[in-house]
Amino acid sequence: MNKKYLVLPAVLVLAAAVVAAVQLWPTELKRLREQNLCLGMLTEQTAGLLQDGKGGEVLADEFVPNSSGSTAKPADPVFSTICSVNRRNTDDKNSKRLQYTLDVSSTDTPDDRPEGATAVGNGLTGWVGPRQSEVQLPDGCQKEMRRPDARYVTVTLKISPVAITGRDWDYPSLMKDSRTVILEAVENLTTQYDCAA
Repeated sequence: MNKKYLVLPAVLVLAAAVVAAVQLWPTELKRLREQNLCLGMLTEQTAGLLQDGKGGEVLADEFVPNSSGSTAKPADPVFSTICSVNRRNTDDKNSKRLQYTLDVSSTDTPDDRPEGATAVGNGLTGWVGPRQSEVQLPDGCQKEMRRPDARYVTVTLKISPVAITGRDWDYPSLMKDSRTVILEAVENLTTQYDCAA
């Protein structure tokens, strides 16, 4: 057999080995998504901070809205997934109560800070409010997250009315827990994509 006919199969085998190694290689993204909730953004302990005070197991549901009718999933679901953090009802194990949602989006214009919200601090741009919080990831994350055309990548936390009412309108405590939740989400995303400021 002529050696020139062996080159192509050898190159194909080598390419397949490289692709397999890259897919199996442990990364921060894979590690955090395997051990944490909400696509790796929250530890279970932090996820349980924002709650209505009625107890129950913490459950996180990662929901991908299908508005286009397409069944194809994107390569990275971080921009197409809404994470709902719930509590299981103690009297009915099949039902749950929504506590809050957490999602990531790319945008050219962040929302204005509403009345009653405070700057997030920690060198980040964004705000923490009694019902909703928004924080922009550091510059450079757009490129690492394959959204180079976006001006901002924003993490949004929306608290359910059930959780707000359950806190007896204790806004200082609610704001403190909201800040902890959204800061951990931002920190874990910047770790996953290696784009910390």
